Amino acid sequence: MPVKEQHAGRAGRGMMDEVEFKRYVGILRRRIWAVVTVLVIVVTLGTVHAFKATPIYWAGAKILIEKQSPKAMNYEDVMQLQITDRDYYRTQRELVKSQAVLQKAVGQPGMRELLEGTGEGSGAGGLASLVGEIRRTVAAVVGAQPASPPELWERLRDMVEVEQIRETQLLQVAVENPSPQRAALVANSVARSFEQYHLERKLQTSNDAFKFLQEQGAKQEQELLGAERALQQFREEVRVVSLDVAGAGNPLLLRLGRLNSQLTKAQLERIELEAGFHVVQEALESDAEGRGFGDEPLFSVPVVRNDPTLATLRTNLVQAEQEEGALADIYGPQHPQFLVVRTKAELLRAELRQALTQLVASLSAQLEALRNQELALKEEYDQENQLALEMAKQSLTYNRLQNDVSRQRKLFDVLVERMREVDLSTDYAKTNIEVVESAEVPHAPFKPRKARLVLLSTVLGLLSGIGLAFFFEYMDDTVKTPEDMETRVGIPVLGFVPAMSSLDGEADEFAYRGMVCAVDPTSSATEAYRNIRTSLFFSAPAAESKVLVVTSGGPRDGKTTTAANLALVMAQSGQRVLLMDADFRRPMVHKIFGLDARAGVSTVLVSGCSLAEAVQKAHNNGEVIENLDVLPVGPKPPNPAELLDSQSMRGLLAEAREKYDRVVIDTPPVLFVADATILGAISDGVIMVVKSAVNSRSLARRAREQLEGVNARILGGVLNDVHVSQLGYYYSDYYYYGYSRYYRDYYSSYYSSEDRKE
Repeated sequence: MPVKEQHAGRAGRGMMDEVEFKRYVGILRRRIWAVVTVLVIVVTLGTVHAFKATPIYWAGAKILIEKQSPKAMNYEDVMQLQITDRDYYRTQRELVKSQAVLQKAVGQPGMRELLEGTGEGSGAGGLASLVGEIRRTVAAVVGAQPASPPELWERLRDMVEVEQIRETQLLQVAVENPSPQRAALVANSVARSFEQYHLERKLQTSNDAFKFLQEQGAKQEQELLGAERALQQFREEVRVVSLDVAGAGNPLLLRLGRLNSQLTKAQLERIELEAGFHVVQEALESDAEGRGFGDEPLFSVPVVRNDPTLATLRTNLVQAEQEEGALADIYGPQHPQFLVVRTKAELLRAELRQALTQLVASLSAQLEALRNQELALKEEYDQENQLALEMAKQSLTYNRLQNDVSRQRKLFDVLVERMREVDLSTDYAKTNIEVVESAEVPHAPFKPRKARLVLLSTVLGLLSGIGLAFFFEYMDDTVKTPEDMETRVGIPVLGFVPAMSSLDGEADEFAYRGMVCAVDPTSSATEAYRNIRTSLFFSAPAAESKVLVVTSGGPRDGKTTTAANLALVMAQSGQRVLLMDADFRRPMVHKIFGLDARAGVSTVLVSGCSLAEAVQKAHNNGEVIENLDVLPVGPKPPNPAELLDSQSMRGLLAEAREKYDRVVIDTPPVLFVADATILGAISDGVIMVVKSAVNSRSLARRAREQLEGVNARILGGVLNDVHVSQLGYYYSDYYYYGYSRYYRDYYSSYYSSEDRKE
């Protein structure tokens, strides 16, 4: 946004705020009587109350409240509650005014006599007494059962106020009473009772705790004896003193470990021997001729490789087979030497087969022996393992019983210790509540504070008066300012006319008002009509606003005065003006100018009289007023509305348009007869006259709506009989009043007294 526009926006807002403020000031000026009346009443009542009220004395005692009590024993830690400071001190404040504490305060020396003597009055609770009296009166009126008289502690509660001193751990017990001695007595009694209540509560808590611990100790002792008896009975059943299965020297566990090692060793030997047995047996079954007995896979088996006989036979067989192969290549398969070597190899194979067969038989026997040994070890190991499991179960039961005995003994010891601590702390009479400052007898009254009460009454009266003034303004539905006419009625404002009175020695008030523009050309009213004329000239072209109807919503709004003065100022501007009186119900134009009413509008419309014959010249002090002709109403016809709605009336207006520059028609009120509505529909424009502070906005709106219903053209409105001093600074000093004063000074400066007389 450009800088100029920003400055313009701020200036506009500032101007609007200033106008709004001045409007509020104007409201207060108009309603100053309400403000002053309420202010005087409230200040008077406040002053009388300040000097007639009973003096009240204030006394207060201070109580120190710590969140934790002084601890003589550690067991008291369990009794502390984890709460917030706000909730804790709010609880303590309510506890001070509780029945339990106040009942103790009633029993303090002198308190019962004080409460029974003061009754419900007690001085401090004046407002409470008034509320109680009102409550009883209402109950009596509605026929309710009267409430029983309050108890003494309830009366005491109405006298006491408790509050926490800010940012401290102190509570202040305050009492207000007409008697200073009674105020101090009540405050100290309540404070001491609160301290005593907490002390008794602590002693009661200690006694309850000791009794509870004593009962629990007796129960725990029985539990301990039962646990010890169960342990002893189990020992007798298993015939052992102690069961320690997990101990390092337990013979059962040692024997079980040794059997486990032997069984594992036997299983490994069996598995290894069984593997070799199967390899040799498969070799014998798959090679019937023994040609593969010298292969490396067979002799990789430990039982075969470690046998010396088999190793020798295998070596000889390998050599014979090598020799057989060499001779077969040299001599052939039929050579005698080849045959000898071949026979030797076959014999070695047979011996090797025989040796392997014997080895299989030996391995089978060994395997059977190992299996029997493994089975025996397995049975023995299972038996020992079963014994170990049984012992483990017994040990678990034993340990559980022994732990139960230890736990019960520990609980019993703790309860005994707590009982001893509670018994010792019962005599320690100290709590977290302490009265640190007793209430002193006051020497001066606390209230009423006369100066303060008078000042508050003044402020309250001023605010109430201002509020009442704005309330009256809100409830007032009349049109008071031009702004009301524009925003709330919907009629543009041509101007407003200030309230005026006749000049000194003027006999006819009405005639003076109707001719004020001729009689007193320097008055504020005259200048107001000139401004209305200017606004009217610039609101519509002259050709479109020749015939003007002046009307109002109701009677006595000043429409005839407005029509006459408006015609005068138009004539003074040099225009030829015809002032026509069309109010057949209550004609007044001829009275203003002192004319003969026997000929006028009705004679022109009915008797065939011409316009020139019916019009009359207006005079002021015997002199003819230039450019102004007046057409009175004439004899009253039996049917005014039909006459005004006739073709003859339209012809009369057409003739007036040709002969005059402006035609101003005075008509009856819109809402009472149809005459103004008929003329408004056939004229060029309508001017609505609204009397300030008399006509309601709803009445003016209905008049406007009725004219708009016949398509009448409303050029604007005139707010009449305005008390300018009540409009506020903006409308009085700056607008018309200031301008008319300037005009009066200008006129007196340039014309002598002789000229003004002429």
